[in-house]
Amino acid sequence: MDEYWIRLSPLLAIMAALIGLLFWWRWRSDRKEERAHVDALTALAGTLGGRVVDPAESGAWSAGLLAPMRGETDGLVNRLGTVSRPRFDTALEFRRGEWSVRVGEASVKKVAQNGTRTDYEHRIEVATSRLAPMRISRRNHGGTNSWGRPRPADDVSAQGGELVREVPVTVAAEGGRWHRVAFPPGPFDAQFAVFTGDPAAVSGLLDPETAEYLLDQAHGLPSVLHFEAGLVFGTRPGRIGPGHTLDAVDAVLGLLDRMGVAPARPPSAG
Repeated sequence: MDEYWIRLSPLLAIMAALIGLLFWWRWRSDRKEERAHVDALTALAGTLGGRVVDPAESGAWSAGLLAPMRGETDGLVNRLGTVSRPRFDTALEFRRGEWSVRVGEASVKKVAQNGTRTDYEHRIEVATSRLAPMRISRRNHGGTNSWGRPRPADDVSAQGGELVREVPVTVAAEGGRWHRVAFPPGPFDAQFAVFTGDPAAVSGLLDPETAEYLLDQAHGLPSVLHFEAGLVFGTRPGRIGPGHTLDAVDAVLGLLDRMGVAPARPPSAG
């Protein structure tokens, strides 16, 4: 038996070396990708006259209002498949006209067939004057659920999803109520669900011009827009990128302009 293992030891050593080499190559590849991403963010910040924040400041302005990677960690199945705690990794801060903007990037490691994978999202935040708390969510009709079955017409995603219905932190703290805003049947009502603590105030913000803009920009905006505590924010899947991220920022700012919302000084990051 000892002789068998002695003969096998060179093969085992080679296998161990190959496994070690594979892990080293993957680590080196990830490091190279991260350096390239940091360089791209730094270049983007330079063109915008902004900055990449220090890692210690990477938490979002709205961190206390919405946890990072919420869609990837909600529910038992998602939690069981999560390897690391969701976290904000980096952020850009810049001004776009009169608006103070922050775009933060968050990540979480998830179980995958070949080990683990890292999922990303980026959160767009704009500092605004105080508004009635509100969420605007795109309604997703059709498609399939997590079991591959067609979604029924009354599925929660067709009503705007779970997040839009959840009472915001600030509304809950004040004991306020959370209402769905009723709109006349039509294209806007078919595409969007709106919830708020003050329906009268919100109906004044969402005039026909604003509703038309939301319909035109539906796929360029975050799927859920939050108006809360002097911030307007929403998340999009994937990492920060010069083209699609700035397009989404400008879509949000265009909406705020049409609503007549005023810019404000930014808060400190959470």
